[in-house]
Amino acid sequence: MDIFNRSEYISYDFQWTSWTFPNITVLVGPFYLLPTLYIVGKMAKIFYESSRMSSISIQKHLFLAFLLMQTANFSYILTDFLVLRIPATGILTSICARTEPNQLLKIPYLVAFISSYLSMLFPVIFCANRAIIVFFPKNHNEICPRFMKISLPATVILPCCFTFFMVPAVGHCTQLTAPYPMGAVMFTLDLKVPINEYTHLLTSFLCTLFTFTTNITMLIKVRHILFYKKSLNRNVNKNYKAELSLTITMISLFVPFLINGIIAVLSLRNPSLIGYILSIRPIAIDTATVFEPWAFYLTHPMFGKYKRKTTVSSSPIAMVVSSSFNSR
Repeated sequence: MDIFNRSEYISYDFQWTSWTFPNITVLVGPFYLLPTLYIVGKMAKIFYESSRMSSISIQKHLFLAFLLMQTANFSYILTDFLVLRIPATGILTSICARTEPNQLLKIPYLVAFISSYLSMLFPVIFCANRAIIVFFPKNHNEICPRFMKISLPATVILPCCFTFFMVPAVGHCTQLTAPYPMGAVMFTLDLKVPINEYTHLLTSFLCTLFTFTTNITMLIKVRHILFYKKSLNRNVNKNYKAELSLTITMISLFVPFLINGIIAVLSLRNPSLIGYILSIRPIAIDTATVFEPWAFYLTHPMFGKYKRKTTVSSSPIAMVVSSSFNSR
């Protein structure tokens, strides 16, 4: 329901003291999102220093894909705050009720949709780069740059192609359905423009299928390599740690795909549930975004509490880097 020029919304009085779940979602979010942003910042610092210091050598294209994936996830969360979480508190309700639907109100929703596509496509690039390193260990340094030159522009262009039909629309504020209270609103588009959930669902399905198939194939390959090295009585302890990090990070990649798929299916099959879906969506999205970098940071050997001399790894098992550690 559009709230424009409705008297009950124009006179709506916002109160922070009302501890509804929209208020709690907005207030609690920064407590786990800011530390995660700090961790991703540390990873970005390593990526930057690797281009300036010869003593730090990493798989740059893989690391770049990981950072872009996290950037897309944070962009998705930020736009979710702008489109849903902050308006749902009621802080903008009175202003929205006085504002005639216009093109400016459309921008947050449009950017949120584009960010959603990017958060699905960048994990595909990340997994594809990792697969190239695993299956082409001798010449991956030539293949990865060529792949990135093609995939990065395509990843930016595709979301624009999937959302171009939204450009003529105007944005407005609408009252959210139960369990949201009266006065909880969100930005959306006028009903004359299709949202195209089927394209969104198909993209999520294809990205999930590719990621799942690629990761399972890589795990089989990595296990074979480790078994071969063990048969030669080589020290594989560090590679097992890298494999554990690879496995945990791969599992975390499926969380956002699963969330997007469930939301899309339920929204299409039973629109009356959209309010309940949106109420749990912020927590689900945040869980996916937070889990990926923390899983990588806490499990990969390169972030261990040791002094290290970082070198280029010839092993396809190491996700980003292999390090020779010395105890403090």
